[in-house]
Amino acid sequence: MKIFISYARANKETVLELVQPLQSHTVWFDDRLNLGQDWWAEIEREIAACHCFLFVLSPESLASEYCRKELEYARKLGKPIAPVLISSCDVPEDLSKLQIINLSSGMSPSSMVALLNGLFEIERQVYNPLRANNKQSQADQRLSISDLYFVSRSDTKRVIYEQILGAKLQHMPIELEEIQSVDPVDVALHKVVDAYRIMGKPVFVEHTALSIRAWGGVPGGMTNAITAAMGLSNVCRAMRAFDDPYAEAISVIAFSDGSMKRTFVGSLPGEIAPRPRGNGYRWNPIFIPHGFDKTMGEMTEEEVLSISMRRRAILDFMRFLQSNYVLE
Repeated sequence: MKIFISYARANKETVLELVQPLQSHTVWFDDRLNLGQDWWAEIEREIAACHCFLFVLSPESLASEYCRKELEYARKLGKPIAPVLISSCDVPEDLSKLQIINLSSGMSPSSMVALLNGLFEIERQVYNPLRANNKQSQADQRLSISDLYFVSRSDTKRVIYEQILGAKLQHMPIELEEIQSVDPVDVALHKVVDAYRIMGKPVFVEHTALSIRAWGGVPGGMTNAITAAMGLSNVCRAMRAFDDPYAEAISVIAFSDGSMKRTFVGSLPGEIAPRPRGNGYRWNPIFIPHGFDKTMGEMTEEEVLSISMRRRAILDFMRFLQSNYVLE
């Protein structure tokens, strides 16, 4: 998602800190302007191109003529406004009616979760063709939502995806053939071919994996089989022989409509915990995401969703559907 940040120069240091957790987005603020550019024309172009207008709320920005002009132009274009409060101030009535993301206590893990979840609410409105009244696709093919199925035996996965999408899914709990491969993309592609063979309708599947750098990417696509056989405690014990705890949580979505196959990959960096902690889904109790000091098994549902590797994969999938189908 393209985010335009409107801020007062006095708050630049805070804005640079704010940008760090937004690396999965394309972020623009006027620090990037080159000498000799038509300054306001460039501002207008960037606001027009953004999907979200992030307004940094502070006494300085509310007093800034340029910040007010940027806000007025974003409103004129009907851009979604995301007010982010970084210091106490008298919030104008028009902004107070919006959902304000409060970062006035600094960028803590909890405030980062609030920021990412707040922006995701905007992002899934922009990219989600499963929601009603979507008119963004200009493609020739027609895909009815009633014909698109999520195939998985896991009801937990279905619930997670419906939470991310904010929409109900057609779900078919079919057991699919799962090859044993370190590459989770290969596993997902094999599963979606099997799913389409059974259903005969547009389908998508998901395969999650845990890739451990010190083990050369293993267990990868075989994560569920290996962790079930070893047990999570033994995975942690086996890691003690290595100095590098780095791992990535990976989610692969594979889609097929019979004539094409596509994959969409989301990843989340982190490390393997010294021991299992918490009661999360499958291997969540042994994975600590980057920037946190607790495992995904110890996190709240809101925290897990805020950093979910599934978000990146499924939003890429939604963009693909928008580009290739007229949904009805």
